[in-house]
Order: sequence, then C-alpha cells, then structure tokens
Amino acid sequence: MKTFSVKFKTGSLDLDVIVTVSERNHKFKVEMITGEPDPILLKRSSKGDWIIEQPGQRVLSEEQFIALETAIDKHLYQLHGAGKMLVLTDFSEAALNAAKYAAGLTHQLKSSAIILYHSHDYLPVVTTTFAPVSPEMVHSEEESHEKLSQLKEILAPLVAGNTVIKIISDGRPLISAVNTITEQRHIGLVVMGMAGKNAIEKALVGSNTITIAKECHTSLLVVPHHAEFKQIANVVFACDLKNVSKTVPVYPINAFIDNLKARLSILYVNKIEGQAHPDAKAELKNLHDIWNENQVRYYYADHENIEEGILDFADENQMDLLITVPKEYGFFERIFHRSLTRNLAYRTHIPLMVFKEDN
Repeated sequence: MKTFSVKFKTGSLDLDVIVTVSERNHKFKVEMITGEPDPILLKRSSKGDWIIEQPGQRVLSEEQFIALETAIDKHLYQLHGAGKMLVLTDFSEAALNAAKYAAGLTHQLKSSAIILYHSHDYLPVVTTTFAPVSPEMVHSEEESHEKLSQLKEILAPLVAGNTVIKIISDGRPLISAVNTITEQRHIGLVVMGMAGKNAIEKALVGSNTITIAKECHTSLLVVPHHAEFKQIANVVFACDLKNVSKTVPVYPINAFIDNLKARLSILYVNKIEGQAHPDAKAELKNLHDIWNENQVRYYYADHENIEEGILDFADENQMDLLITVPKEYGFFERIFHRSLTRNLAYRTHIPLMVFKEDN
C-alpha cells in the first residue's frame, strides 16, 4: 500500500487529506488525521468510474467528492506518468548516457523535476574477482557533490524548459536510498544505465541494474550505453500470459503510455510452436478485457528462445521501448545479458522499462 497527501478545495478552503491506496490502485482510504475511526472509502473501476463506499465522518458535498477524486487522479497520473524522475549515477559513461536520455525524455513527459543521485560511499551491490572495485568508482562527499554539479550543468540545456534539476549526494546504501527518495519525493520513475564499454563497467553496472530491478519499489528505466533519445512512438509490452488480471500493473502502464502519447503493442512469445501453456487462452481473454483491440495491437510469435523472440520483435518492428513485468527475475536477467554479452549492437539502442508486479 502507498500513502500520500493531496489538497482539494471545499468552498473557499483548501483541505489536505492523507490517501492510502490498495488493491492495485482501485481502493482508497481518505483521512484528515491518520487513524481516523471513520475514514472516507472510495473505489475506482478499471474504467475510471468512482464509487463512494463509505462517506466517512466528514460531510462532503457531491461537488467536493468530485474535487477529491480529481485530486487523487491527478496525483497518481503525475506519479506514474513520470512527472518526476530519479536518475542514478556513478559517473561512468553508461550513467552519463542514461542521464542525457532522461533529460531528453523530460520534453515528451513534461516532467517537472529530475533528481540526480549518487552515494559517495558507493560500492557495487555485487562484486566479483572478475570486476574488483576500481578506485575511480569511489568518491568523497565533496567530490561527489562537485561531479553532480558538473552533470547538472551538462543536462541543463537538454531538459525541458519547466524541468528543475536537483542533486542529492550522501552515503546511504544504494537500494534503501532509492526507495526512500522515491517514496518521500513521490517519484514515479528511476533511470539508470545498462552497461559501459569496459569489463569493469559491464560487470558492476550490470549487477547493480539487475539488483535494483529486483529491489526498487518504483518503475525502472534501463538505458543501454548506445541509446540516444528520440521521441518514443512505439512501445511493446512483453507479456507472459500468467495470472494477468492479478499481476499486470494496468494503471501505471496506462498512465505512462498516455503521458508519452505513444502506441502500445502487446507481445506474447510461445516457446514451442503450437504448444502454448494450458492457461494461455483464458489469460489472453483477461488481457483483452483489460485492453481491447481498439486500444492496443496484439502480436503472437513462436520462438525456441523467448528472450530472443522478444528482442527480434522489438528490432524488426522498430520499437522505441520494451516493457516487462518480471515475475521471476531470471527472465529479466536473460533479456539483459543477451543484449549485453552477445554484443548485439543493433539491439542495444532499445531501452527497457521494468514495471513492478501488481499485488
């Protein structure tokens, strides 16, 4: 469950309320004071219709309820539409490229803020004898702040006119810092690089990307080293057709795609030709109930390797962004490593968007 505050008008007054979201962005508890015995309970359908399940102890008019519902909708849309981004950097070339990509994306998403974050006590989440910690990857607090300021100057002419760039440097562990910052500052998108040119960058940035994808509570955009920002027009969601109605984060995906003004395609790759998994037909119906064919384009493919099939489709159909909702992160790792370890340069321009499984 997520909790946030919104402000809405009741006559001439502005009221601040605390909103707790549950059941996959469908149910909302609204309180003036935390722990109210009789809070307002609202429900929103998948089509966006609101129902007042419990009016609470506060007496609100129909007009005031509409203002409240609108304020909640606006907050969630700005959150999941990436109104604010957190850009992670270790000052590598891969991180610089990801930051430039995020700067370009602010124009399309009309983002109000980019926050650049670096832990000056940064250590890789996973270290190996193959890729030991390099001295140039460890920075003092003063050096971190100086490098972030330099990065801010580089990005300033690249962001949208109304986008504010902020910097944060501290010594917190990376994962806990990312989750704390995104929650406290209501950030809906974390951006980081995929891998650099040399072996150290590939191993360290790579291991961190996978770990953050697993542990980050917020949607994650992974930008390949060779990716250059261009208008995102075509997005493909690679869906595994497993427990669709309970796991696919429909509202966050819809808000992000809508804010991009992009076209969404949904792809299912079957591993063995002609032998889809037993529940595929039922799950496909659930998927069509969520998105009808007027809203998205559906594609089906057979491939001996699912990850290769997804990457082939994204390349052949000139997709600008690939969305996944990993239920087990071996799937994510396989996509990640196939585009990295096999040096598929013609594919490494496609950024990967990781949405969290809905539960």
